[in-house]
Amino acid sequence: MGYNACPSRAAVPLIRPKLLIETARIGARLYRRERDLAGAVCGLAHASPEQIVARLSDAEHDCEALRRARAPTYRPAAHVQVLAALLAEAGRARSRAADQAKASGSASLRLAM
Repeated sequence: MGYNACPSRAAVPLIRPKLLIETARIGARLYRRERDLAGAVCGLAHASPEQIVARLSDAEHDCEALRRARAPTYRPAAHVQVLAALLAEAGRARSRAADQAKASGSASLRLAM
């Protein structure tokens, strides 16, 4: 079984089976927050983006612990759903941060003129 690195909110990437990562990446491309977030983790409809990423990260770590323990309660589909949501939401957070950095740089430039 191959393993791939997957970016996480920590400096250290997640190391997960290749099939799990590839499936989650496909899910992340199809992800729509209003439709899929509640299925991944309940109660995040009004949470901040940082809270969403943190809760999804915690849920993914819980899924991974069940997978590694070979627990009978482990559900691969649920793990993929949580990981896909985490990838999509983390990507949104990075994009939002980059947009804010560009905007603040533009504002600074305008003020300097």
